[in-house]
Amino acid sequence: MGEQTRNRNLRLLTEEEVEERRHILVAGVEQYNAGYYFEAHETLEELWLPSPWPVRPFLQGIIQLAAGFVHLMRHEYPGTIRLLGRAIEKLEAAPDVYMGIDSKQLVAEARRAHEELETLGPDHFQEWDLRGIPKIAFVAVL
Repeated sequence: MGEQTRNRNLRLLTEEEVEERRHILVAGVEQYNAGYYFEAHETLEELWLPSPWPVRPFLQGIIQLAAGFVHLMRHEYPGTIRLLGRAIEKLEAAPDVYMGIDSKQLVAEARRAHEELETLGPDHFQEWDLRGIPKIAFVAVL
């Protein structure tokens, strides 16, 4: 049995177990915000694979966002647009703040980036200002 198959058959975590693994989420977000999109994708997948709903699609949205920017860095327009679109669909289904992340702001910034890249199109998307890549912000709990 391959590694991928074994991982898919893992017991799903409880909400408490997801919270105990919060450090994985934090590490993945830090990698993403530092521009290490591939590494963030890999790190977050460790938490995503055994996560229950509604955590699972939310994490998948962040993973797809990171993967979209991996494609952008590789100058692969179709993958960039496709993955950003899928990420936005998953992230916009979450509450405005989810898992401590300001998902409302993240969706707005991801949508803006997606629209700007689509407007530039496959011949000019490499001209896009990379400072437009959205950051993932944690919301302070008072």
